[in-house]
Amino acid sequence: MSTEAWTGTYEELPLGAEESSSQLIDGDAIDSFARSIQSFNPIHMDGDWARANTPYPDRIAHGVMTTALMSRPLVQFCERFKVRTALLSTTSKYIRPVIAGDTITTTVRLIEKIDEKKRIRFEVQSKNQSGDVVMVGELLEQAL
Repeated sequence: MSTEAWTGTYEELPLGAEESSSQLIDGDAIDSFARSIQSFNPIHMDGDWARANTPYPDRIAHGVMTTALMSRPLVQFCERFKVRTALLSTTSKYIRPVIAGDTITTTVRLIEKIDEKKRIRFEVQSKNQSGDVVMVGELLEQAL
């Protein structure tokens, strides 16, 4: 593990700065996530069941899996600006399901700096490969 000194500061963080990352959400990814959280609802695990019992063409990813995709662009943001943060809260609103086989691109954008506590708020948006928004949310971080 690297203990490289990061020299960025809260004060230098530019409002409007953003980072994005993309992730294929295939059956293997959904299976791994389901095992990690021990959640095996057939809507997530069984494409035949999903087609027979829902309006979806295949199984869908867990909502919290979509939320978890915030992590990579947030880490990329911190690496780019050489700052360390601690997560305080997240919010997520799921707009449409993530279907097995979708590629999700998640973008975090710095929208607020709360000077008295050195907190930073990010707007989050996730889109599928067709450009459809699948999730919107926020992250609140404590700058360290």
